[in-house]
Amino acid sequence: MESRGGGVFELEEVVRYRLARAPLVQALAQVRFPLVAHLQTLPGIAPLQDRLVDLFRFMAQKQVQEIGFRVSPAGVTATESPPNVTWELTDDDGRLLVLGPGSATLSVGQQYAGIEDFAERFRTVLVALGEIEHVRRCDRLGVRYLSLAEQPPGDEKSWARWFRPELTGWVGSGVVSPGGLVSSITQTELAAATIDGTPAPGNEVHAFIRNGVVPAGAVVPGVPPREVEQASYMLDLDLFVAAPQRYDAEVICQQFLRLHGQIDRFFRWALTPEGCEYFGLEEPT
Repeated sequence: MESRGGGVFELEEVVRYRLARAPLVQALAQVRFPLVAHLQTLPGIAPLQDRLVDLFRFMAQKQVQEIGFRVSPAGVTATESPPNVTWELTDDDGRLLVLGPGSATLSVGQQYAGIEDFAERFRTVLVALGEIEHVRRCDRLGVRYLSLAEQPPGDEKSWARWFRPELTGWVGSGVVSPGGLVSSITQTELAAATIDGTPAPGNEVHAFIRNGVVPAGAVVPGVPPREVEQASYMLDLDLFVAAPQRYDAEVICQQFLRLHGQIDRFFRWALTPEGCEYFGLEEPT
């Protein structure tokens, strides 16, 4: 076992495990870099599309309009920025890659087939950006795993048995009247200087942990946003490094794997024995 420490969590490394009924609904990996203006045009994006066509056969153009508000003595006025063009590349199974002039985001939902597959796809994107666009700097690297554990009908407190009491808090302790809990979301921000003992770029890695009960019909931000179909316990693990570093696809991919390792051990820690059984935890013997 690896010693404790060396990241945002004081948790030991865990053996590789899988969940037969994983509550994961979205896994995201994102890299941000200095703006490449021509990626907003069809001729500009074409070489990158050609390079990635074996992974993503379809492409659609999206325009995002950002609206801001300015408060003055004369009142509130709205300001619009020029439309920002992004490209959504997809495959036959629905995996999504969103490319913009300053970012690339890989999004996988029910198609998630394990960290090896996810990491290799992200690595392919990183290499393509380096070789086709000659990106020289990475400004931010992020990894996010969003899980929604749906409550079985007639068992609204199941989540309090699946996850440790440190996560479920007082709302899971039995003091809330049956049917009385609508929603309860907690957000915690963490920071550390290393990832598994390896210095992080800028000596800083951040984590946002969001957890709690979300009601049916709620929309959870994501790429794309996720609508909650029935009341669920949410565990949203978002780790990132937001310090400039030299763009090296292999180095960035290794950082991605270390960030994922932190997420992996936190989720394993979060489960109770009943949660392990319910989600079908499988570990090598």
